[in-house]
Amino acid sequence: MFASLRSLFHRLFHRLLRWLHHVDYAYCLPFLARLPVPISFSIGWVRGKLNAALGRDWRSVALGTRHILRMSLDGYSKIPLPSNHVQQMEWVRERFEIESREELEGCWVAAHRLHKLSCTYEKLELLQQRSNVPGGLVLLTPHMESFLLGIAFLGQVTGGRVNSMSSAVSKDPRLDPAVAQHFDRKYRGLEHYLNGGSVLDREVGLRPFYRMLERHETLVVLADAPVTPQGAAMEVDFLGGMRELAGGALRLAQHTHSHLGGFICRSKGMGCYSIEFCELGSADDPETIARIYRYFSEAILAEPGKWWAADMLPHMPLKSRSHILQHHF
Repeated sequence: MFASLRSLFHRLFHRLLRWLHHVDYAYCLPFLARLPVPISFSIGWVRGKLNAALGRDWRSVALGTRHILRMSLDGYSKIPLPSNHVQQMEWVRERFEIESREELEGCWVAAHRLHKLSCTYEKLELLQQRSNVPGGLVLLTPHMESFLLGIAFLGQVTGGRVNSMSSAVSKDPRLDPAVAQHFDRKYRGLEHYLNGGSVLDREVGLRPFYRMLERHETLVVLADAPVTPQGAAMEVDFLGGMRELAGGALRLAQHTHSHLGGFICRSKGMGCYSIEFCELGSADDPETIARIYRYFSEAILAEPGKWWAADMLPHMPLKSRSHILQHHF
């Protein structure tokens, strides 16, 4: 009898959590995004603390398990920094807070409120090197801090079309419909700032992305994704050793004779942001991709909790081969 009551309680509890999850994405986040930025930011900070306490992530709710918390903890245990369980859990909590803030920022973009935010640009002259090179430009950025806002801000300083590669994972039928709508709204809102550019899922095929670069446009690709089945791969020195990562961006740049660069967008609090750029280089020069991933590794190791893709690190195991960049197309 007690087992049946416990089972019933758990079912009702999870049903309540899923309902609250739906209300949050369908109503609360869009409402927050329309409040004055300081108020929105402050309430969003509380939301982040709650998400961290619950280990709540839209993928975890979809599967009914806190697997993102467990995998993030596993990922942080694998980065080359001295740490114990307490420190790793602190990084995990910060990771959930940063992801929560990024969701609010996505709603700001969807509501076309970029003009209410400010951004400074560090090493902008590195991006301006583009005027001296032919072809398109592929910019890599990790799941760190405020990358979505960074793409929107890029549209204000590049002068040309900016495009971004997304993933169809946000259309998974197991997701709450409000979560899928959240992603669609923020991607369509992002396009408002891209000077005619587009946000397309990589699952549509690479041809549209080749065309963008052949037209000398800019393409932003997330740099810290594991290799997908039948996807291009590369081995690069990242977070302590050679790891195999998705190599589609490098292949696109090489085949279109485009240049490669990188950037990280950071929050300075209360609607203020900064973007730092990494030096551009030829996609055919192994030092270019090595330099970009050194830059990302240094940034992540300096502030591990602000890298909210730690859950993917277990899917990028260290290789035992020599530290020489290799491509597998």
